Amino acid sequence: MKRTKDEVIGIAFSKLKPKNNEVFADIGCYSCKVSAFFSPYVKKVYAVDVNLSNVDGKLLKECKNIELIQAHGVEFLETADDVDLIFFGGTDRIEEMIKLAFNMGVSRCCISAARMEVAVKAKKALETIDVFREILAVNVWRGYNLAGYTAFRPINPVFLVFGHI
Repeated sequence: MKRTKDEVIGIAFSKLKPKNNEVFADIGCYSCKVSAFFSPYVKKVYAVDVNLSNVDGKLLKECKNIELIQAHGVEFLETADDVDLIFFGGTDRIEEMIKLAFNMGVSRCCISAARMEVAVKAKKALETIDVFREILAVNVWRGYNLAGYTAFRPINPVFLVFGHI
């Protein structure tokens, strides 16, 4: 199952700095791993995806403030009006989603992109509305035992792009 890595969630969390009175949206939530992580730290979480069949119910058992929404991020953002910060795990139509998000009053966002071209598109979209803050290339290597010694195995790299008013 493809999920956002814990280390990537940690970086996004530290940069987004959620507050307990804020509403968080996880757009392109897939398994809801990011939603479940942010849940204890915010007032409400919207977990949005076009396909909710990948949601991991075990992750959500203790999360009472998560609302699952089956929709494209654009559709969700066209009707939402109470979101303060967003993690974009899905990047289809990312430029449109970024514009909608900041027009509705979002103050901070993080875009997670596996492809450099998508990360650059997101960066340019944030620059266009003067909210771009930073872009990171994150590559994590996990240790494992190899013939009695420690070796490292890379985890797929990801780009994180941050916007902030």
